[in-house]
Amino acid sequence: MEIMSALKWYVLLGAFHELSHMAAASWFGLLDFDDYSGTLGLRWLISIIFERRWQMPIDYSKRSATIEWKLGLVRHSGWIFSLIYALLAYMYVFNYNKKRSIASSPLQNAAVWAAAITAVEAMSTDLLGLEMLALPFFPVSKSESATGCIGNANGACVKMDTFFCGNFGIILLNPAYSATESGRRTALDILEKMISVTMVRGAQSGGVVSFISRSSSHPDQIMGMRSRVVNSKRTDLSKGIRSKIESDALRIKIASKFGGPCEPKAGTLVKTYVGHTRFATSSIASFDGTHPHQWSPPRLWRCYDLSGKDEDNVQTGSIPTLVENFITHNGDFDFYDLNGMSYGLDSVQAWLERVTSYEMPSAVDSAAIAGVVDILHTQGSFALSIRYAVCLGLTTSKIGVEVDLPAHMDYVRLAKFFEVALDQQLEGTGNRLDFISAMPEEREFLEDLVVSLLSLELHDEGAMFSFANFITADEEGGASLVQFVRVVIDAFFDNDLLWTVKTFLQHAKGSFGLCVTSAQSAHRQLCVASRGQTNSIAFFPKSGIICYGSEQAAVKAGMCFPTPGGDLNYNGGHFDERPLRLDLDDLNGEICLIDWGGDENGDGMPEVSPPNRHLPTYKLMNGKINLVLIQEGGTSSGRFLHKRMTMLDPVDHEFMKRLPDDYKDPIAQDIRDIPRICRQIQDDWRGFSNNTSLNRITAWNFTKCLQKRMEKLHSQSIERQSGTIDILLTGCEVSLWLAEQFASDLQKAFPRLRITAISSNKLLGLFGQDMDCPAIGFPISQRSNDMKGTIMIIVSHSGGTFAPLACSNLLQSMSDDIFVVTSEWDVQIGKQLRGMHSSEKDHIVDSRIFTTDVGLRPAEPCSISVAATQQLLTNLFSHISIVILSNPHYRNVSGAIITERDLEELERCNQENIGALEKIVGFDSDGNELLDEMRKTEKELRDMGALWAKHVLENAKSYCWCFIYIFVTVTTGWPIARAISNAIGVDNDNWYYLVGFIDAAIFFWMPQMSILIIRMIEKRNLRHRMVGRTVVVGDVPWVSQSAEAFLGKIFACSYSIAGCGVLSGNPTDHLVHRHTHRVVRGSLLLCGRPDGRLSALTSLETSVCLSINQASSIQSIGGTCESVTIGHNPFQLPLSKKAIFLDRARPMYLCERMLGEMDHKSLVDRRRTKTIGVNPAKKKTSAKGKQTIKAEELDDKKQFDSDSRSAAALQGAYHNLSKEANKGQSNRHVSVAVEAREHDPLEVILEEAISERQRATNMRSVFNDMDEDGNGKINADQFIAKYYLVDSTLSKGQVLKIFMEADHDGAGYIDYEKFLRIAEMPAIQMLRALQTINRPRSLLQVEASSELYFGEQLRRDVKGIGLLSIEQSQHFSMELYEGRIASMQRFVAMTVMFHEMGKKVENFFSKYTFGILGYRYDRTHSIMRIATTASPVSGADVRDRSRHLKLSTKIKRSLEVVSFAWLRYRQRQQEEAIRRSGYSKASRSIGHSARQIAPVGSARSTRRVQEASNTSVEIVEHLQ
Repeated sequence: MEIMSALKWYVLLGAFHELSHMAAASWFGLLDFDDYSGTLGLRWLISIIFERRWQMPIDYSKRSATIEWKLGLVRHSGWIFSLIYALLAYMYVFNYNKKRSIASSPLQNAAVWAAAITAVEAMSTDLLGLEMLALPFFPVSKSESATGCIGNANGACVKMDTFFCGNFGIILLNPAYSATESGRRTALDILEKMISVTMVRGAQSGGVVSFISRSSSHPDQIMGMRSRVVNSKRTDLSKGIRSKIESDALRIKIASKFGGPCEPKAGTLVKTYVGHTRFATSSIASFDGTHPHQWSPPRLWRCYDLSGKDEDNVQTGSIPTLVENFITHNGDFDFYDLNGMSYGLDSVQAWLERVTSYEMPSAVDSAAIAGVVDILHTQGSFALSIRYAVCLGLTTSKIGVEVDLPAHMDYVRLAKFFEVALDQQLEGTGNRLDFISAMPEEREFLEDLVVSLLSLELHDEGAMFSFANFITADEEGGASLVQFVRVVIDAFFDNDLLWTVKTFLQHAKGSFGLCVTSAQSAHRQLCVASRGQTNSIAFFPKSGIICYGSEQAAVKAGMCFPTPGGDLNYNGGHFDERPLRLDLDDLNGEICLIDWGGDENGDGMPEVSPPNRHLPTYKLMNGKINLVLIQEGGTSSGRFLHKRMTMLDPVDHEFMKRLPDDYKDPIAQDIRDIPRICRQIQDDWRGFSNNTSLNRITAWNFTKCLQKRMEKLHSQSIERQSGTIDILLTGCEVSLWLAEQFASDLQKAFPRLRITAISSNKLLGLFGQDMDCPAIGFPISQRSNDMKGTIMIIVSHSGGTFAPLACSNLLQSMSDDIFVVTSEWDVQIGKQLRGMHSSEKDHIVDSRIFTTDVGLRPAEPCSISVAATQQLLTNLFSHISIVILSNPHYRNVSGAIITERDLEELERCNQENIGALEKIVGFDSDGNELLDEMRKTEKELRDMGALWAKHVLENAKSYCWCFIYIFVTVTTGWPIARAISNAIGVDNDNWYYLVGFIDAAIFFWMPQMSILIIRMIEKRNLRHRMVGRTVVVGDVPWVSQSAEAFLGKIFACSYSIAGCGVLSGNPTDHLVHRHTHRVVRGSLLLCGRPDGRLSALTSLETSVCLSINQASSIQSIGGTCESVTIGHNPFQLPLSKKAIFLDRARPMYLCERMLGEMDHKSLVDRRRTKTIGVNPAKKKTSAKGKQTIKAEELDDKKQFDSDSRSAAALQGAYHNLSKEANKGQSNRHVSVAVEAREHDPLEVILEEAISERQRATNMRSVFNDMDEDGNGKINADQFIAKYYLVDSTLSKGQVLKIFMEADHDGAGYIDYEKFLRIAEMPAIQMLRALQTINRPRSLLQVEASSELYFGEQLRRDVKGIGLLSIEQSQHFSMELYEGRIASMQRFVAMTVMFHEMGKKVENFFSKYTFGILGYRYDRTHSIMRIATTASPVSGADVRDRSRHLKLSTKIKRSLEVVSFAWLRYRQRQQEEAIRRSGYSKASRSIGHSARQIAPVGSARSTRRVQEASNTSVEIVEHLQ
C-alpha cells in the first residue's frame, strides 16, 4: 500500500464526509450559501479539506425545537455516510480481489484503509461526541475556534455548530518584546514566571487573552485570542498555558496566509497578555469555567470612532466593528442592584441569556460579570446604547425573565435613526465627535434631532413599537421618549471602559479583583479594579513593561529577565528608572485605568469619557503611561501617587526580596536552607546583622504596646472580666498550630495573663458578617471574649491567606496593637498594617511586621516556613518574657513563674540548636554540605525514608513484574510450568492438566509471589500485609499535625498504586484511642520522643513509650506495625523497628548532672571494691588509682554523663535520687513530698494540721518581733536584720531580692499579708525570686547561659536549699526546651525522612517510565500554597463588616473626644463660678467636676464618658 495514495484518499474522503454534512443541511433548508462568499468562504474551504471539519452558521435567535431536531440529523448524516462508504469500499475490493484471485487483504488497499479510518473518526466525533486534535497549521480565526460564533456584515449573530470537537497580566510597551524571536520568548518567560507565582493561590485551570490585528492597514481593528487550559493532576499549568499560547499564535500566523487575521507590524500594536488562574469554588474546574471570561461571542456592530478623524482629516462614520469584551475576576459576585431592587446571581444569569440572545457560557459567577459588562460597555455604538438604555438605563428597567425585551434586529433598526441624526449634525456643523461629546449643548441638539425623527415612529409598525413597554407618556416618570433618547446618547458618548467598571462596582455586591478589557480599546488601555480582593500594578521603566496581578509577588517577575536589546534609556531628567508597584486599595475599593495611547512625546491624555475627565491623571514611565484612579465613592485616591508606590528593587529597598530561583527540587532546597535561615533570624534579632533589623524595630514597637498593656493592668484601669484577652494569636493551619504552641508556653510563663490562640476562620465567622457563624464546640463567641485593646499577633507565613488577611482589617476596629509574623516585609497583611500605622516621614519606625525573611517558597509541603516561624516565635517569647521580668509590677500582675535564668538557658539551647539542625539536614548555616562523619543523623533519617519508600513502592514493582511475566509467557505461549515440563520431557496427557493447573495458580498468585520475592531481595519484613501503607505520626500537636500535612502534600500527586494514607495524633493523649484499632501488619508508625533524661520530661517520655508499645504489641501472624522513634534519649524500645537518636546539642541540666554523678559514684565504688584483696606488689598502683578516683570526684568541670536508660528506668533513678537528696534536709517545703510517701497518709495529714495551727501562731509572733515600730509595717533594713537571726545562709543581696519580690507594689514596706507570702513561699518560688534581675528597660536582651551545666551557679551560690529544690526550679526551663527547641529538631528530622521517602517514590516513576509518568511532588492537585479563597464567609461580607466596624470605632472615638471636651468645658465653667462666688459649695462642685474628668482609662471615667456621650451625640447631630 503506497503511503501517498493512502493520504490522498484520506484527504478526499474527509472532504466528502464534510460535504455530506453540507448536503444534509442544504436539504433541510439550514444552509445559506451567501455566508460562504469572499474570504470567509475560502477559510471554510481550507478547513474542510485540511482540518477535516465544517462549521455551519446558524442564526442563534432563530433556533427552535424543530431546528434542533434537524441539526441532529445533519450531525448524524456524516458518520452514516462515512460508514456506508467504508463498507461498500470493502465489499467492492473484496469481490474484485476474489474474481482476480488476488491474495491480499482488502485492508491493504489504500482507499479501503482511508475509508475505514475516516469512518472511525466520524463515529468518534459525530456519534460519540469525542474531540479530535486540530491541526496546528490550518486554524480558523479566533472568532470561530474559541467562541463558536462570529458576526456577519449585517451584525447578525451567527453561531457555529461544529461537527468537530475542538489575575495576572503584562503590557509590553517596549517593541523589542514583539520584534524579535528572542524578545517574544522573553515575554513568554515573564508570563510563565507570573503564572508560576500566581499558582500559589490555587490553580486548577487558567487562561490568557491577547489581541491581534484583524487588518495590517487598520492595526486598531483587533480581535482577542483566548488560550485556556484545564490543568490535569500532574501537569504544570504555567507551562501548559505557555504552550497553548505558542500553538495558538502559530495557527493564527499560518492562517493569516490563507485569508485569516494578519500579524501586526512591529510597534503597531502594544502587546498585552491578560490572564487568570482559577481555583474552583462554586463549580468544578472545567474548560467553560476557565478565565478569561466572555459572555457574548464576537459580533460585528456598527460603531463610530470617537477619537477623531481619519488620515484625510475627515470625521469617520459608523463602520462594522468586531465587538468583544473579556474579564478576569477573583472573588464572588452575589447581587446586582437596579432601581432600588437587588437581584441574585441566578436571576442575573437567566436575564442575561434573554438580553444577549446567547446561552450562558458558564455557570460560574465571573461569566455573569462579563455579561453585565457587555450591556454596560456601549461607547460608539447606538445599537448597544439602546440595549443598555432599555435593560439598565431607564427607571422602568428591571432584571427578570418575565421582562418582554426587544429582539436584536429591533436595536439595529432603531439605531439607524440615531446614526442618521448624528451624521446630519456632523455634516451640518463640521464638528468632530469628541467635540460633540464634550459639549452639553451639542448633545442637546442631537437629542432634539433624534426625538423629532422618533416621534414619527410610535405607531404599531414603527421602529419604536417594540420599546413601548419601556417608554411612558409621563414626563415626570423618567422614562419618556426624551429621557430615553438622552440616556441612549449619554451611553453612546460616555460608556467607555472606565465608566463601565465604575458603574458595575457601584451596583454589584461581592468581592472583586477585576480586570476588564475590550477589543475596541485594547490597543491603548485596560482597567483593573480591586474591592475585597487584592490587585497590584508594577511599572518597569527600564524594561518598558507593566505587570499586574492579584499576588503582589507575581509582579516582581518583570525583574527576573533581561530586557531584549538592553534597557531603555531616556533623556528626560524627570524620568524615574526605578521599578515601582502600586497596590490598589482593596478595602475601600479602587479602580485604575491604565492608558498607554498618548503621543510619542508623552504629552497625550488618557481616553476617558466626559463624566470622568475631572479626575487627576498621573503620568509614569516618562509620560508614556497615564493612570486614572477612582475610589468607589467617586473621589480621587490621593494627591501624591508616588507616596503610595513601593520600590521593588532590593537595591532601592533593603526589605524587599526578589523572587526565588527555580530549583529542580524545591523541597530539598527548603530543608537545606533551614539552618541558614534560623541562624539569620538569630543574628538579626541579636543585632549581628549588617543591615537594618526590621525585627528589632518591630520588637521596640511591640515593647511599647506590651508596657502600655501591663501599666493598664497594674493600675487596674482595665475592667478585667473572665473573657478579657491580653494577647491574642491567630492564624490558619500550620501557622495556627505554631501559634497555639507559642500561646501555651506564654500562658504557662505568665498564668495571670489571658493568652489564647484562635483560628482566623473562627474569628471571621464570629465578627466578619452581620449574622455570626457560631463556633460550635469552642468556648468563644462575641459575648464571651473581650478583645478591646488586646495585643494581637497574626501568624501567617504567606501573609496573603484570606482569613488572616481579612482579620488584619477586621481586628483594627478592636485594637490598634496588631502585629504579624510572616515571611517577608512585602506581604499583603504587612501592607494593611503599614497603612494602619504609617506616617508620612518614615513608616519603618512604626513597623508592625516580624519577618522570618524566608521569602516566597513555592513548595506546598511546608518545612522551612514552619521551622523559621518557630524560631522567630522563640525569639519573640524571650523578648516578651524579658520585658515583663524587667519590671516588678509587671511580674506581679502577670504572675510570672519564668525567671531570667530560664531565659538564659533557653537562649543557650536556642543558639546551639543551629548546630543540631545542621547535622539533621546535612548542610551548615552557610549552605555548604557537611562532611560525611558529621552527617550520621541525616544518613539514618534518609535510610529510613528510603526503606519506607520501598514499602510504598512494592505494589508498583509487583505490577511491573506481573506485567513482564504475563506479557512474555502469553506472547511466547510458554508459561513457566509448561516450559519446564516440556524441557524435562513431561508433556504427555497425564501431566497436561496438572501443569496447566500449576500455571493457573502461578498467574493467580503472581502479585503475592512477586511481592515476597521483592521483600526477600530488599531484605524487608515478609509478614507485612500486601496492601497500601498508612503512616501514623505521633508527637506534640504542632509537630504531628505539621508533619502530617507535610507528608500528605508530598504524596498528594502520587499514583494510587504507590500512595499512602497519613494520620497523626498526640501519643500522650489520643493516639492510642484514635489509631490503635487501625494498626495492622505493615502500618508505619513514626513517633517523636521527648528527652526523658530531663526530670520534668521523664513521665512524658514514659507515656509516649507506653503508647508506642501498645501499638506495637498488637500482632497478627507474628507481625505488627513498623514503629520508628526519633528523640534525644539514646535508648531503643524493644518493640520498635528503629530508634534514631538526635544529638543533645545543649549543656546538661542539673538533674542529668546529678544522675551522672550518681552513676560515676557507683563506678568509683565498684573500682574501690576491686582494690580490696590485691597483692602487695600492686598496692602502690592501687593507691595511685585511689588518688585518681578522688581527683575525679573533686573535678567539677568534668561532664558526667549518665548511662543509657529507658524512660521507666529514668523514673526509678530520679525517684532514688530525690530520696538521696532529701536525706538530712530540715526544710519542710522540700521534704514533705518524700516524707508523705514514707509515712502513713493519715499520720501525715494530722501532723500537717497541727503544724499548720502552730505555724500561724508563730508567724504572727515573728512578724511582731520584726516590727520594731509596732506600726504593722516592716521596712527593708528591719527585714534583713531579723532574717539573719533565722537563716544566715543567704547574702544580704539575696535577702533584699526576697523583700523586693514581696513588696510588689513598690511601697517600701511589707505588711503582715506580704510577710505571710514570704514565710509560706515554697523553696522553688524562693529560688525564682533569687534569680530575678531588675534590669533597665533599654537592655532588653537575653544573654545565653555560659554554665558548664545548667544549675551550676545555683548549686554553688545558693545555700540552705536542697539540690532537689534547685533541680525542680529548672522544670519550666525543661518544658520550654521541649516546646521550643527539641520538638523543632524532631519536626525537621521528620521532614528529612519524609522528603527522602517522597523523592524515592517520585524518582521510581520518572526513571522507569522515561519521564512519562513523572510528577512534581512539591505540589498538590489544587496547587494552593496560599489559601486566598474566601472562607468561611464571603469576601464581600468581610469587607463590608470591616468598613462598618472601622466607621463605628471612629465614631465612638470621636464621641469620647467630644465628651471629654464637654466635661472639661463644664469644669472651666465651674472654676469660673468659684472665682466669682467664692462659696464653699462651689468648691465642693470643683471636687465633683475633678472626679468627672478622671483619666479616661478608669472605670469611673468610662461611665462618665458614656453618660456624656448621649449629650455629645445630640451636639454632633445638631452640627450636621
